[in-house]
Amino acid sequence: MTRLIENGTLKIIGLTDPAKLGFDTPAFVGVSVQGMDIEVVADTVSQFEEVNYLIMVSGEFDLILEVLCRDRDHLANFLNQKLRKVEGIAVTQTFIILQTYKMAFGMLPEVDLEK
Repeated sequence: MTRLIENGTLKIIGLTDPAKLGFDTPAFVGVSVQGMDIEVVADTVSQFEEVNYLIMVSGEFDLILEVLCRDRDHLANFLNQKLRKVEGIAVTQTFIILQTYKMAFGMLPEVDLEK
């Protein structure tokens, strides 16, 4: 295990439970960017404290973000007062997470980590 940690294959981290910290309204937000470089928009959006995870994707949206909000009012405020004011964001679609069935961090299909 020491070798895997030293070569960067394995990282040991602590995970918090957002709900136990009062963030009861997690959501994913799909973002379409127009008229701006995606990386510029992503850099701006990544600065918001509500954004926990931000990725560039292919498909209908350019970016997908996971946001952690205390409640629906906090989420609405984030969407209307922060996200929609970012230059270059043309369309957003919000998906409030109702139930999580699986959350696997760093788990890979069976792999021989000693290779």
